[in-house]
Amino acid sequence: MIVPMTEDSSFGPYRLDGVIGKGGMGQVYRAFDTARDREVALKLLKADLADDETFKERFRRESQAVAKLGEPHIIPIHDYGEIDGVLFLDMRLVDGRDLRSILRSEGAMEPAAAVAIIEQVAAALDAAHEAGLVHRDVKPENVLVTPAGFAYLVDFGIAHHEGDAHLTRTGTAVGSIAYMAPEQLDNVPIGPASDVYSLAAVLFELLTARQPYPGDSVSAVVKATVLNEVPAPSSISPNVPYALDAVVRRGLAKEPAARFATAGGLAEAARAALDGVEPDPAFNRTMVGPSLVKQQYSGPHAATERISYSGPQVYSGPHSFTGPQPGYGQYPGYTGPIPTRDNRMTNLVLALTIGVLIMALIGLAVYWFGFRSSGSIDDAGSSTTTITNTIEPAQTTAATPPPGSVECADGVGVGTGVTTCGFAINVRAAYLAAGPMGQSRMVYASSPTTGTTYSMACNPEQGIVICRGGTNAEVHIY
Repeated sequence: MIVPMTEDSSFGPYRLDGVIGKGGMGQVYRAFDTARDREVALKLLKADLADDETFKERFRRESQAVAKLGEPHIIPIHDYGEIDGVLFLDMRLVDGRDLRSILRSEGAMEPAAAVAIIEQVAAALDAAHEAGLVHRDVKPENVLVTPAGFAYLVDFGIAHHEGDAHLTRTGTAVGSIAYMAPEQLDNVPIGPASDVYSLAAVLFELLTARQPYPGDSVSAVVKATVLNEVPAPSSISPNVPYALDAVVRRGLAKEPAARFATAGGLAEAARAALDGVEPDPAFNRTMVGPSLVKQQYSGPHAATERISYSGPQVYSGPHSFTGPQPGYGQYPGYTGPIPTRDNRMTNLVLALTIGVLIMALIGLAVYWFGFRSSGSIDDAGSSTTTITNTIEPAQTTAATPPPGSVECADGVGVGTGVTTCGFAINVRAAYLAAGPMGQSRMVYASSPTTGTTYSMACNPEQGIVICRGGTNAEVHIY
């Protein structure tokens, strides 16, 4: 249970002046350090956590790692340790509000303000990731913003060190469900990509004032996080630029490898979207659902709706020109007169030309039938050489699977030994049922072997569609 302390109580050299925050693992007090004569934020953990030697070691090592970071957007740690059987963390006291209270009182932020916050939090996360730390609990409650707009990422005390897998027995169910990446829900090893997902979820909420997958229960949120398509922020808030949709959706991709490689990469892409820079085409290949990038064309037929990305376009052969099209005038740049049709000289030349052609045809007919009847063509050796140009018909190359693919049935194969044909056939059926061939999208299919439903990220590659996901599964659709 929480240490039973009230205002004006003392804890070692600290005078506790009031509670400023509560969490599942302890409380944060506004305190005064009498030894150093300064106000601090003092986090006291539950008393029973000090009895867990594994947790104590993890707490000590992670507190030490965070204290060494020195990144401006991470709350500085002054001291940490244990007093009277209670673990504590002495931090800088920040005059500010967390993003949750800001969202509750002010609603959705303007896109520029939201991106400015995300850039600062991303800098903190990148510094932590470079040190081998994963925060695992990025959410609005853990971002403090000063009146000047300076953001701090807090609560690294429950972070997990990548190299210390044996220090995770206590407190593994950390993080808030609404901001947890799918892999966190599956209880599998996590990394920086999980924090990138959480940061994208925070950006989504700053833009829309709602979570990506709202639900009335934990199970509903978990199901939506794993199975539902990534929503487009602009469909909820019209103030969100279309280009930001692609950024958020990539950050919220189901598969870790499909997200931005770093938190800073997400922030840079969000800033570029605000500046009107077209998203990298790779965004579309890694998103779930269609691209919502608005075309920046200012001509007379400028697009006024969102453009859906439909994958590679099929070349359907040469197009026939059928004469002048309605609505189009002279070629651009041509200023001369348009020729008139009543030019008598032109008509006379055409008439003479036609007459000559008719006479030539008559003469050729007489020559042909005259020689044919006399048999001279059959009897005489030919004195002419005929040159024939043969145009080979266009070859249509059917899409074929890459080397190493094992064919299961017509149009589907597997690329890894752990992938069964029954699962591959189900993936292909789910992919084709969701839309036309050649699009990038996430599908869900069940394995007849395990009875489990897996998510598969499908993308056009090498002329076919390759779906990856599950437990190292790879399905080829062609």
